[in-house]
Amino acid sequence: MMMPKRTTCHLQDLQPQKGAVAIEFMMLFMLFFALFYAMVNYAMVMLMQSAFVHAAEEGARAAIAVDRLAFANNVAYLSSGVDPKVRSVVGDALNWLPAKPRDKVLGAGNSRVQLSMNGNQLTVSVVYSGYAADPLIPMLTLPIIGQIPKVPADLAGKAVIEL
Repeated sequence: MMMPKRTTCHLQDLQPQKGAVAIEFMMLFMLFFALFYAMVNYAMVMLMQSAFVHAAEEGARAAIAVDRLAFANNVAYLSSGVDPKVRSVVGDALNWLPAKPRDKVLGAGNSRVQLSMNGNQLTVSVVYSGYAADPLIPMLTLPIIGQIPKVPADLAGKAVIEL
């Protein structure tokens, strides 16, 4: 009866595979890190977008509390009554933002909150202009993948209410 031939494993046979695991790990790590970073950045964009919508809605709701009969005309009603009330409420709703983005969104005295009246409809807009150029979390540029995440140029929230 013939015995099967035994093969032995030598360390010299494993030398060509020495760095393969490190290279595979680096490639997978880049992929998973890019996905994780994009998810965190997109979550931040969605959080800010919904915060702007919420702030605009709160400002529009606050406009209802201003008594139209206390003002002589619609111009005085809008400029002296509704405008300061809405800006104050929007500023309070976005008070949780860090100083730099809060100033970018609200400006001095909430000057960047946009109000427009069309008949009895009040539109309140809260805009972070130039978000893609000045994001809250920096963009990341990876080889092969490119810039992550791809975000809109401006983030905005808008609410319309009938007064």
